[in-house]
Amino acid sequence: MNRHQLPATRWTASHIPDTRIEEITAILLFLDNQLKSSAVIIKLLYNYLRAIETINLAAKSLAVKIVNRDFQDMNRITAIAAFVGLASTCGTWNSVNAQTIIVDNSDPQFSVLSETWSTANVSGQYGADYRYRSTSQAEGEVEWRPDFLESGEYQVDVWYRSTGLSRPDNAQYSVHHSGGITDVFINQQINGSQWVPLGWFDFDAGTVGSVSLSSAAQPGKTIVADAVRFQPTFGVPVVDELRACWLTHYYYLGRSESELRSIAQNMRSGGINTVYIAAYSGASVYWPSKVYFNAGGSWAGGSTDYMALLTDIFHEEGLKVGAWFEYGMAVGPASHPIAVAHPDWLARDDNGSAVTGENGGFVFLSPGHPDAMQLLEDMVRELAENYSFDDIQIDRYRWGRRDLGQGREYGYEAVTSALYQAQYGTSPPTNINNATWVAFREELVNDAVERCYDAIKAANPRIVVSSAPTGSYGITQHMQRWSDWVEGGYMDLVMPQMYMTTLSAFQNEFNIQKSQAPAHVDKLAVGYRAQEDNSAGLVADQMNYAIGQNVSHGCLWVYHQYSAQVAIQDELNTLPQSGQPWEAPAANPFVDDRMLQLVIDDADGSPSYQESGSWISSAQADYLRFGSRVAEGPAIHAADYSTDIPKAGRYDVYVWYTASGNRNAAAKYTVHHFNGSTDVYVDQRSSGGQWVPIGRWIFDESGNDVRVTVSTEGSLAGEYTSADGVKLVLEGYALGDSDGDGDVDLDDYEVAAGCLPGPDGGPIPVSCEAFDVDDDGDSDLADWAMLQTRFGS
Repeated sequence: MNRHQLPATRWTASHIPDTRIEEITAILLFLDNQLKSSAVIIKLLYNYLRAIETINLAAKSLAVKIVNRDFQDMNRITAIAAFVGLASTCGTWNSVNAQTIIVDNSDPQFSVLSETWSTANVSGQYGADYRYRSTSQAEGEVEWRPDFLESGEYQVDVWYRSTGLSRPDNAQYSVHHSGGITDVFINQQINGSQWVPLGWFDFDAGTVGSVSLSSAAQPGKTIVADAVRFQPTFGVPVVDELRACWLTHYYYLGRSESELRSIAQNMRSGGINTVYIAAYSGASVYWPSKVYFNAGGSWAGGSTDYMALLTDIFHEEGLKVGAWFEYGMAVGPASHPIAVAHPDWLARDDNGSAVTGENGGFVFLSPGHPDAMQLLEDMVRELAENYSFDDIQIDRYRWGRRDLGQGREYGYEAVTSALYQAQYGTSPPTNINNATWVAFREELVNDAVERCYDAIKAANPRIVVSSAPTGSYGITQHMQRWSDWVEGGYMDLVMPQMYMTTLSAFQNEFNIQKSQAPAHVDKLAVGYRAQEDNSAGLVADQMNYAIGQNVSHGCLWVYHQYSAQVAIQDELNTLPQSGQPWEAPAANPFVDDRMLQLVIDDADGSPSYQESGSWISSAQADYLRFGSRVAEGPAIHAADYSTDIPKAGRYDVYVWYTASGNRNAAAKYTVHHFNGSTDVYVDQRSSGGQWVPIGRWIFDESGNDVRVTVSTEGSLAGEYTSADGVKLVLEGYALGDSDGDGDVDLDDYEVAAGCLPGPDGGPIPVSCEAFDVDDDGDSDLADWAMLQTRFGS
């Protein structure tokens, strides 16, 4: 369902002559008799009746019948009620049909399905009491089964009383919705006595939907069954607002999947829609980066690719995910292997020292050294090409600082001095604040930012590129002039760090930052200091000030800090409440609806990657992530790559393989798409170790099905076929959904009206691609026959 819905609109009605009432009634009768899709009915009523003030009783009653039958969009219903004067007749639409439903353990809609669950009455529960059971006993199950008056999407939240470690960290709630059953694991050790979200699900009207809880969980604990809330999301206004936080590696490393999901659920319950995950931090990386390793560094993930793991989990939990490239030009301590291996890469002061006064003596890469900047460019390219990030945030793209309050001491290394000499015919001035010398070094930072921006966009132009500059002193001390980035068109979003502990100090800093690029305020967000020394009330006051200055986007520093488990917990508990800046639900407006990149690797294992026949590990080094697999002909061996497709559309399909002289010259890849299966043969003797495009096909929205199969079919003895990676990248809408909002309705048919040139009428324009269902290059009656089956879907 499209989550970017508009609030209901009231129109100025006008009186029409009675002579047209019969015509209106006839149209309503036609709608009732011919059309079954609520989306069609609502849109037609919307367009035809929006200017009508009076209508006879028969037509009014008929309109009520149509709308009440199967409506999905509360915004349009509310508008129609205003248009045709139906509010008194349909007064229950907002008060009943869109009503939030809460089922407590003491309500008749709650039942114990198996075993005995005890009852307790203690503070922190929802309602009069709650139920509980030992996880060491035989498995028991309880159920909450509401009576939905309307079909539609609902947000499902659960309430339980937490007592810390005595609760299980993997309570399994099973949501029985119209699309099947989804299991959600909740850590009941945290976030107790508040609503904790399970997710958004579609439910049919009536009592067929439910939520169940099993006591089969972490042994030796006490699991709690209390209340479940079902909130309708259809018709709820959603604002376009980035609400984010940073997540450090200190907090996510070593955590179980259920713990990571609890982190995501905690963020979402606090109003957050985006998380920036530390990918390069702590003088290491948390994905198997080949270029970083080849430069002398090491990665700290062990056998876990945290970037793949976290993007999957946080996306599944309903968040947009950014890769936080935190260290940027900061290498780490002077003893770091990259600093030792490449001393010429380091920025130095006029005494030749590379050690700064930052973080206890960090050294920085010189933005003037081409090899050092190539390393950063290649690292962000890896993140953009090989993972499903919505955003890549480059941090610390600046010069280091030796003295607090001083800055600008660095840039005297040989490579940068030579560049300055070549441009100006003289050595760099000893005055570190010389205007020409400062501008020259600023431009080197700008060039590095632009190179990384271009590398990311070349990998996928829909990935957001953002940055978190250091605020006003970033300009005056670190030569980090972010206004050049947005004005130059090579930065999509900046969120300067405005970590002020008073409102007045924040206002001063905010006004400085806002003044930097007044023509690009739409790209400005605020980095808020949300820690125990800043109360939730102060952060809310700062947000309200920024919102009042037309800067509503913000990011909280930070989910974890050393002295508190979750530094922003007060804000997460307070901001979504009534009257707070994050009261209304919000969606990240910077992420394109078409930003969808699905990567499957052989290391993912079942059910994403499954083999038949005999496959062995390859010794080739040009693998994706952790390694690759090979199988020898002439026997037929196959490997299947499966993934969910959350949005129907046209996808570019890429494959990754390891290449060598004994590889299959015609490796058979079979793509399983909407219109059948297509075989593509790839010469694996060359072009290995990179993404190789093999075509574009239509895929329908569906669950974890096989998308690509690679096999040894046709290969000879001694000839090996490589199975490594597959990537699907959404490039266009399809199957009649021309606007990508997840349904096919009259909005799409309005576009389709100009897209019927007939058989062999192609090539059709890109705007009409969604109506070429059979993918034969034209839009004809064969396509429209299929579109009719999807209308209203």
